[in-house]
Amino acid sequence: MPRIRLIFLLILLLLTLALSAFQTHRYMEIRSRLEQQAFTSARSQAAQASRQISQVFSGLMQIASQISIDLTNGRLPYDAITERLQEEVADRPDLDGLAITFEPFAYDPNERLYQEYIYKTPDGDFDMLIGASYDYSQPPTDAPDSPQTAWYHGPLNQGPMWNEPFFATGAQKILIEYGLPFFRVDENGERVAAGVVTIDYSQQDMRDLMAALELGATGYGFVVSSSGTYLAHPARELVARESIFTHAARMSENGLADKAREALAGESVTYEMRDAITGQYSWVFIEPVGMTGWALGIVLNKAEFAPDAQQTLREQVGIGLSLAAAGVLLVALASGLHRGKRNALWATSVTFAGLSIALIVLVWYLSDTLRNGGELVRITSQASLNTYLNNAAPHLDEASTPLAQIPTGVFVQAIQFPDPMSVTVNGLIWQRYPLDSDLPRGFLLPQRIGEEATIEEILREERGDEEFILWYIGVTLRQDYDPTRYPFDSRDVTLRLSPLALAENIILTPDLETYPLINPRLLPGLDIDVGVSNWQMETAAFGYALVPYSSTLGLAQRADYGTVPELRFVIQTQRYFLGPFIAYLLPGVVAALMLFAFLMNEHRPGEREELTNTLNYAAALFFVIAVAHSALRDGIAAVGLTYMEHLYILLYIAIVAIGMNTFTLVRRPDWWIVSYQENVLIKLLYWPLMTGVLLLSTLLVFVYG
Repeated sequence: MPRIRLIFLLILLLLTLALSAFQTHRYMEIRSRLEQQAFTSARSQAAQASRQISQVFSGLMQIASQISIDLTNGRLPYDAITERLQEEVADRPDLDGLAITFEPFAYDPNERLYQEYIYKTPDGDFDMLIGASYDYSQPPTDAPDSPQTAWYHGPLNQGPMWNEPFFATGAQKILIEYGLPFFRVDENGERVAAGVVTIDYSQQDMRDLMAALELGATGYGFVVSSSGTYLAHPARELVARESIFTHAARMSENGLADKAREALAGESVTYEMRDAITGQYSWVFIEPVGMTGWALGIVLNKAEFAPDAQQTLREQVGIGLSLAAAGVLLVALASGLHRGKRNALWATSVTFAGLSIALIVLVWYLSDTLRNGGELVRITSQASLNTYLNNAAPHLDEASTPLAQIPTGVFVQAIQFPDPMSVTVNGLIWQRYPLDSDLPRGFLLPQRIGEEATIEEILREERGDEEFILWYIGVTLRQDYDPTRYPFDSRDVTLRLSPLALAENIILTPDLETYPLINPRLLPGLDIDVGVSNWQMETAAFGYALVPYSSTLGLAQRADYGTVPELRFVIQTQRYFLGPFIAYLLPGVVAALMLFAFLMNEHRPGEREELTNTLNYAAALFFVIAVAHSALRDGIAAVGLTYMEHLYILLYIAIVAIGMNTFTLVRRPDWWIVSYQENVLIKLLYWPLMTGVLLLSTLLVFVYG
């Protein structure tokens, strides 16, 4: 008989090991293939972005080059410069400036310095500067009180070049500028430099250009000059002030600096690192930007290209289950379980219980790291906004009146959870309306509950052709939270924003340009001191959700469509589980230990006093468990059954089971289930059953639910 049991255990062990090997191989093969596909797609995306940037700046260079050629060969007379500059900016409104600057006395023998400069003003219009505003002929110097003149002398002495970003004295802003000389023939018939043509691209223009790239929810791009200076980066404090080499040194990412040098030398390179901006493992693709000597970097979060999170969780947990089963069988064989030894029984029981606990913790960890982002369509760039409006809300453009897009921003300064089904939010909301629009100003908060609320306008001013309005809000909003996974539950604090004028063809859009960093993990729109006790702020992002209306609200304009895209600002929060563990899990674990200690105590079969003692002990323990259970349900206002309550339900059952076991010992001491080796079967099964049931409930809640 022991030999048959040994063969049976060996067969089971081999089967579980084979299953584990098959699952692991299949998982790795599929993941490797999907990662390679994602990597290829991401690299192609980076190359496409580089070509897009190259086209923009190649166009700028061609404009400046053609002006230089026309000035040199005489097709552009000096007295027609003003008209030519105005024509160029009319064709390319994305330009920040275009200038023709002459050598001393080259424009007019009676005028030492002369420049014509057309530039973009803060309100988006173009203005003209004629005549030199300072002496640009002075040699460049690093003195802080001296004018910046390297933009002029660099192209004049070295030929066509992109200048390093600099603070333009005349324009009073940081410029990225391309310059090249133009020529004339002097009185000796020799070809000499007559001046410099420069074309400007501002820091804001570069930032807008990078924001237009479709780089996923948390991806971002950066551009570095030929010397490594940042021309664009989501961290604005780096732009024009630091190079990628010093930045990489501060992040201890020397590999990134080496890759940047290779890209600036003309190679396409790839690097993998833990990104300091997002805190996530990311791919970094650095591509040379043709004709400029620059390099474009694209940072893409690897997690965004990962397979479905729930499917990944199930596959990983499946591997863990098969390995744990193999571990139990291996211990059973090593300890001699097939011979029926008592020590082998205990070793197998403890191993099963220990591995069950380990699997429970593993499921907790994996479900936390592999959480889905929810159904909200996140808007993290102008490109994603345009895509959504084009694809998800085409019916709005079909209305008789043109679709009005109202930029709307949110800045949350305080959050409080007054009860489990609502949130109180304090902060600022702002909107920008066209001045020539007669649309009603304002917004609605559909979730607002209670009579006490503050929505106070604190600023209204005209900015160019727009009207800017700022409100302070303090409101309580109804929320829909699911505490089923308590204490591993999360809460999405959602601010739903609707237009005040429901009868108008309006859609609220995120005012993205007012946020220096729009990456959700960097919590845009949240005050640095926002915090809620026992809750961790994880992400913050704008998004859209289609809201079905079962009524036209009596408005004829809404009769043609039943769903409306509604702007939302969502803050994802995760509960800190340590507090609930101490308050609720620890008493449950102690109660389970006390039940086991009572079970292990010596009992006298047939003694009626044993039954009385058991009932008293069980009643006292039941009271303690019931109080803790009641406090848990009151604390989270649970309607259904939450995950942590499974432990309490199991403890109730264990109390009843131990009472029945004692009753059997007293009334039926000759039954084999209690007579075998002094009730050892019940003792051996206690922890495997407790932990096994908890593992099963964990799998149902987190993995297969």
